[in-house]
Amino acid sequence: MSVDNGYTFALRALRRWRDEQLTLTPREAGGWRARFHFDGSTCGNVAFVLHYDIEVDGGGTIVGMRAAAAPGDEGHQSLCRHREDAASLREELATAGPLRGRPLADVLSWRPATSPAGCVCTAPARAHKWLAALQTLHFALHAPAAVSVVAGTAGPRPPDAAAAAASSPTPTRATPSSNAGIVTPPSSALPSALS
Repeated sequence: MSVDNGYTFALRALRRWRDEQLTLTPREAGGWRARFHFDGSTCGNVAFVLHYDIEVDGGGTIVGMRAAAAPGDEGHQSLCRHREDAASLREELATAGPLRGRPLADVLSWRPATSPAGCVCTAPARAHKWLAALQTLHFALHAPAAVSVVAGTAGPRPPDAAAAAASSPTPTRATPSSNAGIVTPPSSALPSALS
């Protein structure tokens, strides 16, 4: 992987993932809840879907991380690791938040051993998916032109936010999972501490 502005994934990929696979929901206490929709495949070419849920507080710290099979997904049951020990894989995905408690900006310097395999059976494959989810979130919060946000109570805005919001682009694309209540946040609504 080449490093582009600190990202290990190409900016083109980050844009596509931001626009097609990421949904943001403002947290009442400030910050964001993010869901990264991952489409993978097993070594037997069985498709599966995982959801990576990440919470970032108003100061830019990652306060929650969890991954799990998407509701209704059965493909993950064909993963080698799931067949060997389903409970430990579920536990690993649900609790192993590699950067929990650290600033989201740390994802630009985090360089775990990774594997681009389509599954999550090994630690490097799981690290690769977390890296993709976290870097996509970081990218979205710094280049939010087309990111999808579920309508809700937005966090506090900086004093000059009204002027910036008036010139913000209109929503461009919703996530494939739900078009209801999707809006695009003005960049001024993003916490400045995330940089």
